[in-house]
Amino acid sequence: VTERLDTAGYLVSLLQESLPVAVLPALVFLIAAATSFATGTSWGTMGILRPLVLPLSWHMTLGGSADPYAVLHASIAAVLAGAVWGDHCSPISDTTILSSVASSCNHLDHVRTQLPYALSVGLVACLGGFLLAGFGVPWWICLLGCMAVLFGLLRVLGRPA
Repeated sequence: VTERLDTAGYLVSLLQESLPVAVLPALVFLIAAATSFATGTSWGTMGILRPLVLPLSWHMTLGGSADPYAVLHASIAAVLAGAVWGDHCSPISDTTILSSVASSCNHLDHVRTQLPYALSVGLVACLGGFLLAGFGVPWWICLLGCMAVLFGLLRVLGRPA
């Protein structure tokens, strides 16, 4: 359906001039996370966004100064990571419900206690990973930087169990 409607082409025509290509992976992560959180399904989110994001990221980088493969790979990773992040945090997700049932934990308590951890990791991944990757920072530098920031957060905010 998206191919027949040329949805990706429409998005390219709308966003190519107004959206900086460097912020595309971070924006895709946020959209995937919000969609998956609202629907409770990572696979459904991946199925919806993959056919839109791949052509969009490819066409937005053609003829520009950004490395098209770096932005394309970061956008694919953003779809997958955002979808899994939203599914993990969503109170209506089957995995979240099963986790709380299997551990005999109140469902809303389970959601409320996992959100601070997931939000901190999601924020670090979005800003330190996807945003920097969109600006051309190599993936391994993003990975090492995110690991250092998360380790620092754990040391500063963490408490012994």
